[in-house]
Amino acid sequence: MARVLGALRLSRASDESTSVVRQKVAIQRWADSRGHTVVGWVEDVDVSGAIAPWERPGLGQWLPSTIGKEVSAVEQRLAWELSRVDEWDILCGMKLDRISRRVLHIAQLVDWAGAHDKEIAAAEDGFDLSSPMGKILFQLIAAFAEGELEAIKFRAKSSYVHLMKSGRWRGGFVPYGYRAEKDAEGEGWKLVPDEYGTETAKVVREIVRRTLDGEATNAVCRWLNESKIPSPLDAQRMRNGKEPKGAVWRVANLLKMLRSHTLLGRVEMTEEVMLPDGTKEKRTRLVRDAEGLPLQRAEPLIDKREWDQLQEKLKDNSTPRAGNRYDRSPLLQVAFCVCGKALYRNNGRNHMYYRCSSRNITGAECGQSEAIQAKLLEEAIEDAFLRAVGRAQIIRRVFRPGVDHTQDVAEVTRALAELREDREAGLYSSELGKKEYREEYIRLEAKREALAAMPVVPDRWEETPTGQTYRDRWAELTTSTEKNHELREAGVKAIVHSRRLPAMSPAQIMAPEGHDGSWQHAVGRVQLLMPMNLRDRVRSLAAEHIV
Repeated sequence: MARVLGALRLSRASDESTSVVRQKVAIQRWADSRGHTVVGWVEDVDVSGAIAPWERPGLGQWLPSTIGKEVSAVEQRLAWELSRVDEWDILCGMKLDRISRRVLHIAQLVDWAGAHDKEIAAAEDGFDLSSPMGKILFQLIAAFAEGELEAIKFRAKSSYVHLMKSGRWRGGFVPYGYRAEKDAEGEGWKLVPDEYGTETAKVVREIVRRTLDGEATNAVCRWLNESKIPSPLDAQRMRNGKEPKGAVWRVANLLKMLRSHTLLGRVEMTEEVMLPDGTKEKRTRLVRDAEGLPLQRAEPLIDKREWDQLQEKLKDNSTPRAGNRYDRSPLLQVAFCVCGKALYRNNGRNHMYYRCSSRNITGAECGQSEAIQAKLLEEAIEDAFLRAVGRAQIIRRVFRPGVDHTQDVAEVTRALAELREDREAGLYSSELGKKEYREEYIRLEAKREALAAMPVVPDRWEETPTGQTYRDRWAELTTSTEKNHELREAGVKAIVHSRRLPAMSPAQIMAPEGHDGSWQHAVGRVQLLMPMNLRDRVRSLAAEHIV
C-alpha cells in the first residue's frame, strides 16, 4: 500500500470535460483498485499545463523547487525540507496532461521521481512506471523531451545572440538575486534570476517591497538576520555546494545592493580614477553598449518603475526629513545647536543629555550652547509641537513616478537596427524568411510609433490628506523611532540656546522667521521652527472655529 497525492488541474474554471469532481473520481478509483490510500488532493484551477508542476501554486508546495536543475547538495536539501515531498509516495493525475502538457517537464519529473523512490502515474492513461508499458511510454517521452530541449537551445541562441556577445557572465561573485547557469548553447555562462534553491530573487523582491512600504534599511537588515536568511556570501557558498558560514547582513552592503543597477539586470563596473588633487578614488559606473545604452546582461529582478521608486525612497530616507533609522533618539536631526550642528544624545553621570556634535567632531565644545537634559528637551519639544499643531490634519507627500518611453523607443530602434544587420548578413534570404523579416520589421516599427506617440508625464509629488490629526497620531506612537519620524516628516527643527528665550506674543509666534519663512515658537531655551504650511493649516482651523 502506498500514499497517493491526487493532482487536479484545470486551465479554466469552466472546463467541464475534465472537472475537478471527475478527476477526483478517476484518481480515487485508480488508487482503490491497487490498494493505495489517497493522502491529499492538490487543486490548481485556472493554471496552464505549460507551467512546470513544481512551479504551480498548489502542486508546487508538494515538490522541491530544484527539479530539473543542476544544483548543489545543500540547495537540494534546502528545497526538499521546504516542500511536503515526504508526505506522499505516488503522484497521480487523471491523465498525464493534468500533471503537465510539456514533455520536458514530465521527463524531468519522472527522472527525479525515479531517483528518489517516488512514482508518477496517470489513472486513465495507463502511465505507471511500475509496469512495462509505463517504462516504454517514459522512454518515448524522454526522446521527445530531448528533441524539445534542443529546440529550446536553438531558440535561446537566436534570441540572446546580441546579449551573449556583450553581456556574457565571465565569473566572479554573482550579484545577489541571480545565479550563473551554463549558456543554452553550451558556450560560457549567463546570469539568470535565482528562482529556486536559495531563491535569492524572491528575497530581493521582498526587501524592495518592505523598503517601499516604509521600513528603514536598519529594520530590513534586522529582519534578514533574525529570519536567518542566507547572506550574499552564504547563498553563493550554498550554490557551490559548500556549507554556509553564517555571515550576517550589514546595512551598508544592503544599501549598496539596493542602489545598484544590477537589480535591473544591467552591468556596473568599479574603476579607480585620479582626482585633481592627485588622490585616487574608486567609482562605480554603468556600463553602456556601442549605442550608449545600458548593457543588459540578464532579466531584471524588478521593473524600472519599481527601481525608480526604490531610489527615491532611499534618497528620501537619507535626508533629515525622511529619516527612520532603527532605535534612534526621538530628536535625531531635529534638535540643533545655535552653531548649526546637530545635537546628539549622550550618557551623563546621572541622566542622558543632548550636546552639540562639534564635541564629537573636533574634540572641543563650540561654546555657543550648553548641554540639556534629554528628558526635559524631549518633553518640551513634544509639548510645544502638540500645542501648536495638535489639531492640524497630517498631510503626507507621496511620490508619483512619471511615464517616459524614451528608453523603450531607443530599445525598439536598436532592435530594428539589429534586424537590418541580420538581413544584410544573409539571414532571412528565403521567401519565407523575407516574409518573416517584413512582418517583424512592420511590427517593431508600429510599436516604435505607438511608444513615441505616448505622452511624457514627469515625476511628481502629491499631497494626500490622511484624515488624522497630529495629536491622534501621537497617541498611537510607542517608540522613539516613530516619534522621530513624525517630527522630521513634519519638518520640525528645534534650536537650543544657552539661555532662556523671552516669551513670544501670538503675533510673533505666527510671524515668519528667517530666510526660509519658518513659523517659530519659543519654549524655555528652545526655539521651535516649523514649516509655514503647518501654520496655514492651524490658521484655517482657527477660522473655521470662529465661523
